[in-house]
Amino acid sequence: MASLLSARDVWKSYSGRVVLAGAGVEVDGRRIVGLIGPNGAGKTTLIKVCLGLARRDRGEVSLFGRDPFRDSRARERVGVVFERPSLPSGMPVYRFLEMAARVYGAPRGRVREVIKTVGLEGHEWKPYASLSAGLKQRAAIAHALIPEPELIVADEPTSNLDPVERVRLLNLLDRLRRDHGVGILFSSHVLHEVLRVADEVVVLIKGRVAARGPPGEIVLRGRPMARVSASDPERLAGILRGEGFDAEWDGIHVVARLRGPGDLPRLLEALAEAHRSGVLVYGFDVIESGLESILMGVASA
Repeated sequence: MASLLSARDVWKSYSGRVVLAGAGVEVDGRRIVGLIGPNGAGKTTLIKVCLGLARRDRGEVSLFGRDPFRDSRARERVGVVFERPSLPSGMPVYRFLEMAARVYGAPRGRVREVIKTVGLEGHEWKPYASLSAGLKQRAAIAHALIPEPELIVADEPTSNLDPVERVRLLNLLDRLRRDHGVGILFSSHVLHEVLRVADEVVVLIKGRVAARGPPGEIVLRGRPMARVSASDPERLAGILRGEGFDAEWDGIHVVARLRGPGDLPRLLEALAEAHRSGVLVYGFDVIESGLESILMGVASA
């Protein structure tokens, strides 16, 4: 299947500071690609370069077979959702969607169709400024859907949402891919969001692609962590470090990074020994690898 978007070996600097250093991403139809990385990794800059909104220093970018920086027609089949959408604040949602439909020459009934698709029924006549953060993002997605795009690009679309709205928005992106055949590129610094819906994950660190692949493959590169509750966590962290564990006290718990499943029996033995020495261990659990753990695993691969 031909790529909707292909960016390869992209370099970009601002005032002598390198932001992208050979980065790239590719999106095929009916797939969700998650761009993951800490704040400052270059995710937004890469998206802007892919859309032709920023000039790259070098590298290749193709959006529907065109260079988006030199040919704005490349963006005609793309719907864009920014972290903080800028839409008419005092205008009812229905009205600005209606205006967008006229601009794009969308068929009659398209506004009602996108309102239903994103779940805005009952809110479409409210001013945009009066909507909750989650409904504002739904309105922004509805706006992006008006011209019936084949690709949606969303930059940190869940960053200002509460946990319930985050899940709803991710489910919406998944439905758009599944039911409407839209390719999607979205960025986030929250790992579990990307893992929830992405077909492919691209890990960006300091402007470079550190890893790419299916979510399961990326997660396997991370290091599992154990979180321990104890009567004297600071002392326990020191004991575990003495046993060779990468452990630290976070102010409440002790977090010990494990090299793999084989480290778990050794950790249990160390905890039992600490308990015998007077540090009461109340409990522990193995927690999902966070972004820090994933990135540490990638860096050491």
